[in-house]
Amino acid sequence: MDEFLTAATDMQSPLLDILCDALPAGLLVYDRNDLITFASRQILNFFSLPTDVMLPGTRLRDFLGAVFDTRPRSAEPGRGAVSREDWIAERLASHWRERSDLVENHSYGRWVRFVKRRFPNGSGICIMTDVSEHHKREEQWRSDLARVQLTEEILDNLPFPVFVKDQGLAYVAINRAFCHLRGLEAVEILGRTVFDFAPRPVAEVFDAADRQVLETGDMVTVPERLVSPDGGEISVITRKLRIGKPGRHYLLTTMEDITELSAGLAADEGAENWPATKFDPAQFPNVERGDPYLSTLLAEARVKPIETILPERFHGRRVLLVSSDVTVAAQAERVFNRLSVEFCCVTSALEQEAFLRTAGECGVDIDVLVIDSQMESRSIELAEHHGINVLVMDGYHMAGELSYQLVRHFNSPWGRQRQQDRNPLADWDIETIVAEPHLALSMVDVLVVEDNPVNQIVFSQILEGLGHSWRIAETGEEALKLAPDLMPRLVLIDQTLPGLSGLELARRLGESDCGLADIPLIGVIVAGQEPDRAACLAAGMCDTLMKPVSPETLETLLRSHLGADTRAVAAA
Repeated sequence: MDEFLTAATDMQSPLLDILCDALPAGLLVYDRNDLITFASRQILNFFSLPTDVMLPGTRLRDFLGAVFDTRPRSAEPGRGAVSREDWIAERLASHWRERSDLVENHSYGRWVRFVKRRFPNGSGICIMTDVSEHHKREEQWRSDLARVQLTEEILDNLPFPVFVKDQGLAYVAINRAFCHLRGLEAVEILGRTVFDFAPRPVAEVFDAADRQVLETGDMVTVPERLVSPDGGEISVITRKLRIGKPGRHYLLTTMEDITELSAGLAADEGAENWPATKFDPAQFPNVERGDPYLSTLLAEARVKPIETILPERFHGRRVLLVSSDVTVAAQAERVFNRLSVEFCCVTSALEQEAFLRTAGECGVDIDVLVIDSQMESRSIELAEHHGINVLVMDGYHMAGELSYQLVRHFNSPWGRQRQQDRNPLADWDIETIVAEPHLALSMVDVLVVEDNPVNQIVFSQILEGLGHSWRIAETGEEALKLAPDLMPRLVLIDQTLPGLSGLELARRLGESDCGLADIPLIGVIVAGQEPDRAACLAAGMCDTLMKPVSPETLETLLRSHLGADTRAVAAA
């Protein structure tokens, strides 16, 4: 590129003029002595400059000085306190960086992006583009986000239950009072519809009532008597109304607790004047009285029912997080644990590519990739190449929005279809050693006791890359059978094993009379979960390894317990 620019400018070729006329950007080219060799006419769209400072041979310093002199004094905060020479010196320094990318306010409400490159031969270029519209949209996005956060805070502090549904009648907003009334967490509700929780006959009644309000715009106010999570009955006034603009309507529902008031009315006016019915178990044979979503007024035709949600977790769903920020990974990990999804974290596109390749070879499907917006675009390209759905999120909003986005994805038609089409559990097994029959039970460096297929891939990929022989055991019972024959030099034990726990497995291996007592046992733990490091050490383990596992941490641990001269017998 630098050779092309040098040749073009030396020959005073009109090629750059032709290229610049086809682009909305301004282009400035200068040599190793900071003398201008080319300046496009489009620069005048950004600055009111005299034409003589744009001629070839003009010093870059003089060009910058003219820019300073023609800029409005209020173009940037505190500009009046910066002298002309200091401003020019600062800009010259940025032009001598190998790469520089800067956005500045260069007039009233106008923002310009400067992309500067300095090439090995000393020549450089500066490309100027108007990003005012992008900046305005970004500011509007921040303002909208602030309003949304304020609205959520207001809703959460309201003393009565409130929830909002979108045009597909999926929950998009709920407050704490609603969660408390139903005895559920927000992540168990958001992104779902009533058909995900209630029997279909009941759900169809709820759905019809909601759609009528959305289609007509008529507000509905009805008295209802609900069964609370503790089995008690409460009386509420439910109001449903349509909000939003045409084409973007939402359904807002509020519930006001009038249990004490209704009791007084029933006493004063007689129970026959207050709408109430008895629960009929025969009408819904699969629903018991203690179920929280069922109203006792379902049989009353003149009173519409109000729904609540039954909790459901996403066991078996698999998520891969791509982020190099440990804080973002920790926030996402808490969300994954709450939703009970299987997950893993990689810190670069290179690690992501290796992981997805190994997962494909082992037949392990990944439901969705969550990518930190700070990562390179290559991560998105890799996901598209493997046909995996992607959620790109700003790490700053990961803690607050990740639950909502995952719930919406898993309950979407494409999310459910992917779950139905995935490989059966029997296809998840990872063949760790393929060898001659007489070598199948040879010694290995590391025995990994891990039941999670995603984590199995992580360990096998890292250990193979480090040149260690390894074997996977999915349960503690399997590990007890394999260990005496394999005689591993080190055992990695997941603390959350089903059946025989990781702690009990460590105790049995330590008490074994088959020469396993001196083998280092390492507990693989998750931050914030019991048993913790102290419990692992008390069970006979000599160290712990924190999830998510990275190649660097695992290599350091192996060197610590196996030494630097570990044998490198890679698994076939």
